[in-house]
Amino acid sequence: MQNNKLFLLFVLLSLGMASTAQETDEFTSRPTGRGEYSLVAYASGGFGYFPSDKGTPAYLQPVKTKWNTVGTLRIMWHTDRLLKAGIETGYITFYSYKLRDSAGRTGKIALNATPILLEFSMSLKNRFNIFAGTGLYILNTKLDYDGKVNSNKLSSGWMLAASYIYPIGKKVGLGTEVKWLYATETSNGSVCGQIQLVWRFLKW
Repeated sequence: MQNNKLFLLFVLLSLGMASTAQETDEFTSRPTGRGEYSLVAYASGGFGYFPSDKGTPAYLQPVKTKWNTVGTLRIMWHTDRLLKAGIETGYITFYSYKLRDSAGRTGKIALNATPILLEFSMSLKNRFNIFAGTGLYILNTKLDYDGKVNSNKLSSGWMLAASYIYPIGKKVGLGTEVKWLYATETSNGSVCGQIQLVWRFLKW
C-alpha cells in the first residue's frame, strides 16, 4: 500500500511540473511545431540492486547476489503535446542466490522477470525526463536444487524513472537513467542504473 501511494504521488507531482517544462531538443522537449509526431526507441543496459531479503530462508545458508544485470527496450510516441506515451519491455534478474542445506547439498535459485508496461513521460528543463508506467511482469523462478524446476507467474507492477539525454546527432542521443522496477511479488523491487541509446527512427 505504501509503494502504491508513492507511485501515485510521483505521477501527481509530474503532472504538476508540466507547466514549468522548457524546450531543449528533439528528444527531451515538446515539438516546436503543431502536428509533429515521431517514434523514439530507448535501448538501455545496466545493473539493478535488489534491497530486500525476501525469498532467502536463513536455514539454507543463502549467499545472495543483490546486483544483477538488467536490459530494457522502450518505444515512445512523441506528439505535439508535452506528454508522451509508449511501452517498455526487457529482461531483469531481481535476485539470485546459492544455498546449502543441512546435509551439505548445494543449489541455486534466481527470480527473473519480463516487464510489459504502459508508460507516460514528460520532459523537464536541461534534458531531464521523467517516466511512470504500470502493467504486468512475467516472473520466472529457476531452481536448481535436487533437480531443476522452472515456474512462471504473472504479477502486476509499475516503474518510475528519471533520465538525462545528451543529443549526439539529429536522430541519436546518449543518456543515463535511474529506474525503479517494482513487481508486487518482489517486495521492494529493484533500483536500476542504466546507460541508454536513444534513436528517433520515425518522424512524420
